[in-house]
Amino acid sequence: MNDTSTRTSADGGTVGTLARGLDIVEWVAATPSATVQRLAADLGLSRSAAYRIVGMLRERGYVVGETELRLGPVIMRLGLQTLHGLDIYAVGPEPLRELVRQTEETAFIAVFDDDQMCYVMQEEGPQVVKVVSKLGSRAPVHASGLGKAYLSALSDAAAGSVIERIPLTGYTATTFTSAPALHAELDRIREQGWALDDAEREPGVRCIAAPIRGADGSPVAAISTAGPRDRIVAAQPTIVAAVRRTADRISVALGAAPSPDRLSPDT
Repeated sequence: MNDTSTRTSADGGTVGTLARGLDIVEWVAATPSATVQRLAADLGLSRSAAYRIVGMLRERGYVVGETELRLGPVIMRLGLQTLHGLDIYAVGPEPLRELVRQTEETAFIAVFDDDQMCYVMQEEGPQVVKVVSKLGSRAPVHASGLGKAYLSALSDAAAGSVIERIPLTGYTATTFTSAPALHAELDRIREQGWALDDAEREPGVRCIAAPIRGADGSPVAAISTAGPRDRIVAAQPTIVAAVRRTADRISVALGAAPSPDRLSPDT
């Protein structure tokens, strides 16, 4: 009996399951419109085995989605750690929790991926009525506070390149659907240091966001607080200060220089 078969027998098939799990992760990464049925056929698995292994990967955050599979937030975290060295997941959780304590609204961190913002961290607020998003879900960059905050931290040329290649879909009456209007909005965001999503994708929802920068000053993510529009409007100055302060705190932890107009903890 060879070593692999011994290990497989001794641990109840863990080695074989691990190999199949890695095959599935690689297959999902390479396959658009991935479904479990197609996965089973392509990889030569029974449907029951495919569903079982996908279920385990989903529980651990390696894949997300029900009818259509996508890589999950754990893969995003590992990729970020490889790309940026300093890991936003190591420094982000406590500031995110503190932001929720300060605002009593749900807070998010998202990264730019495939011309969209992908939610990778979330801390829910204590309110009964609140805004939440599934980790791994995505938001359009032109119609979200997170996306506009991220774009505003890019150079004009880099932001323009993104805007040229994405569809400026109108979701509500307040969505920015023209490139000149979106560029003007990004200029305003750069000047004031924070982005506003005023029900631009979801009616009745308002979001305040700011970019998170890495050691070289370029954006690596964005952070936001979101909630029912009327509640955010009533507390907006406090929320804006808290979001900007938290974005700067995380950026400094990632090696970025403090913002020149960095707000003091007592602001």
